[in-house]
Amino acid sequence: MNNILIIDDEEKLRTLLAKIISLEGLEVFQAGDIKSGLKKLESLNIDVVLCDVKLPDGNGVDATKIIKEKYPSIEIILLTAYGNIPDGVQAIKNGAFDYITKGDDNNKIIPLLYRALEKVALSKRVIQLEKQLD
Repeated sequence: MNNILIIDDEEKLRTLLAKIISLEGLEVFQAGDIKSGLKKLESLNIDVVLCDVKLPDGNGVDATKIIKEKYPSIEIILLTAYGNIPDGVQAIKNGAFDYITKGDDNNKIIPLLYRALEKVALSKRVIQLEKQLD
């Protein structure tokens, strides 16, 4: 089973996203800020993080860099209500899988999530094969 972590301070949106994603048969966990999201990453086996850009305790673009340094196999999709090109570019440089605008891209979230999960599965397979070679 694939595990998804949603980090967003808007509880209604987070709950709605969690319901939509869980209907796909995926396990969904939720956090309202970066600090609690990072704690969940320590204790859970997360594959993909859906993270808001503007959070009460920081910026999702900056959090992407922290998460990717500690958990390189996790893919991160950033969600923003106020998309701008510099943030999007920095997010990708920091290792984000994608950077999308909330509301406009609701029908893109599930296909995007599956593409991120495919990348995670391939990464895990490469690591497994490298271990077998050693």
